[in-house]
Amino acid sequence: MCKTLQDVIILKQLLIVGAGEEAVEFIKLFQRKKGFRIVGMLVKQPSAIVKYQAERLDIPLWKDVTAESLDHVDFVLETSERLTDYLEPTSCKAEIISGQSAHLMLAFASQEETEKTSTYNNQQFRSKTLEYLHEGVLCVNRQDEIIYINEAAEKLLGSKKHQLIGQPITYVLPDSRLPETIRKRERYVDEQLRLPSGIEIVYTCAPMENDQEEVTGAFSVMKKTIDIVALAEKLTDAREVKSMLEAIIDSSQEAISVVDENGIGLIVNPAYTRLTGYTSEQIVGKPAVTDIMEGESLHMQVLRTRRPATGARLRVGKHGKEMMVNAAPIIVDGKLRGSVGVLHDISELHELQDEVQRARKIIRSLENKYTLNDVISESETMQVTLEQVKFAVNADAPCLLRGDAGVGKGMFAAIIHNESKRRHRPFIRVDCAVGDEESLEKQLFGSLRNNHTTGMIEKSDGGTLFLDDIDGMPIRVQEKLSDFMTTGKLQLTSGKLKQVDVRIIVSARHPLERAVFEKRFYEPFFERLKRITIYIPALVERMKDFEGLLSTIVHKQNQLLQCSVQSVSEASISVLKDKKWSHNVKELETTIAQAMTFLEKTEHIIQPKHLQISSLDQQFLAGTLQEQVENLEKQLIESALRANDFNKKATADQLGVSIRNLYYKMDKYDFDRSGMQDFS
Repeated sequence: MCKTLQDVIILKQLLIVGAGEEAVEFIKLFQRKKGFRIVGMLVKQPSAIVKYQAERLDIPLWKDVTAESLDHVDFVLETSERLTDYLEPTSCKAEIISGQSAHLMLAFASQEETEKTSTYNNQQFRSKTLEYLHEGVLCVNRQDEIIYINEAAEKLLGSKKHQLIGQPITYVLPDSRLPETIRKRERYVDEQLRLPSGIEIVYTCAPMENDQEEVTGAFSVMKKTIDIVALAEKLTDAREVKSMLEAIIDSSQEAISVVDENGIGLIVNPAYTRLTGYTSEQIVGKPAVTDIMEGESLHMQVLRTRRPATGARLRVGKHGKEMMVNAAPIIVDGKLRGSVGVLHDISELHELQDEVQRARKIIRSLENKYTLNDVISESETMQVTLEQVKFAVNADAPCLLRGDAGVGKGMFAAIIHNESKRRHRPFIRVDCAVGDEESLEKQLFGSLRNNHTTGMIEKSDGGTLFLDDIDGMPIRVQEKLSDFMTTGKLQLTSGKLKQVDVRIIVSARHPLERAVFEKRFYEPFFERLKRITIYIPALVERMKDFEGLLSTIVHKQNQLLQCSVQSVSEASISVLKDKKWSHNVKELETTIAQAMTFLEKTEHIIQPKHLQISSLDQQFLAGTLQEQVENLEKQLIESALRANDFNKKATADQLGVSIRNLYYKMDKYDFDRSGMQDFS
């Protein structure tokens, strides 16, 4: 007799010893292998669920075994029980696979299956699917800003999408736990909340993660409390539920399943069968676990807790699709009568998260995009500064930027980062002069108080952290930052130590030597920062760059203000050069931007009439007497310093003041003493 193709393919007969969870996993594994046939499961006292599974899969149950009955068995696979409990293995002709080998085989099979199904984790989460939900769905990013909201949530909150997208969640739902979900990386199920409109809702929130298991945001599923209560009240009897809901759920686009109080399937609709690949005959009358490939049945959880459960992620159906499942109990007169569940396909969620990550990288690349080519350096002082910056680019060591307010210290910090090997990693700026000691420490090192927060040092890992106005940093924070720079290890909010690779660049308006002398600045911290010190000259020291700076500023403001200014007139340049720029390039940029707003549509050249200044003397005609005196005093000190080649002792003698009084005046008027001669 000729053998059929099926006879040729099924070569090896397999007997599984035991009927635990591992046995079920091996059944799933070998059913996918064409070269094996499971001839039976050997177990002394099979449970009800084992009997059900064996009947469903058409696998005979063996209660005992003899050496003769194993004559046609090729392999015996030990799982939760041992063959030695039934007979002497030496009399068995079949190949015995030990429990240890079985574990190893299952591990490799699990890894292979994970690789096959990993593509489902990289699919885009279709917002169109969420639009069909009756539950409100809302997503936020790591900055706690709303990035998605479906129509049901829009109606629930009483605002349009365009009004809500981009808003902080604390403004829309002040008491929600979404920010806490992101910081603590925890799910919150069945939380109750009263909306500003007075509507009470039940919501669940959970973190969103990318493929690297990094939290990228959180999502929340919301439903009116009254709707959940109404659903439970209406489902009064399992049979009555079936007759009442069949027509409704069959027309629904949502995948719905209903089970009785014992977890046995009652109803599934066509949308459910399409989504899972199972027919209604395969689900109705069977346990609620039948369609689940990975995860705990939410129906069984609801039946156990008698409370709604939402936002659970399970792998369901023949193809193991990732689903978001919501379920609620059916309670009649205080008696549990069953559970109703709704499934939503979210297998493409990770692709949406990847899109968000890519968008954030693009945004990051658009910020702080200055390079060496953006520096105007016709003056000798700026050429010296530029050479120092080029050295700092390759040094990859802490760097101190010195200069008056508005000279562009932030721009040079960005240049050093963007030209260095760290250019593709984060560049984060922190203003040390803003906030109190506690808030600055929390911003840098993170905190576990209230909401979990990650510090800027940890966020800068691999990149650059720019600390602006370091002379405003409290000394206790300086000490803590100095300790980190020594070890490179950061104590996380969890208490663990983490090696963090971050380059520190700082800026200071005033010389730090005096602050160290007066114990206002931590000396070891200063010693680490001053290894690379770059002085950025004031605008008055680089007048050869003035017209080049004007051209660059006009071009930049044309783009920002949507103007078409062609140039600045010679008369205007003369007026601008005569002004004393206390805030340097930043103040010059503000003045040009203001002037451009005064131009008529037919005007394309900035004239003196457009400027908010007329001459140098105009500065001393405005303000109180005290302000005019201080302006004049500052100008006299500046002129004396320049006349004495910045020798502070000679300057003090010329002005007839003590060197200590000169120091006081220089600090008062924000003079940068770096590079000046002391001789005191």
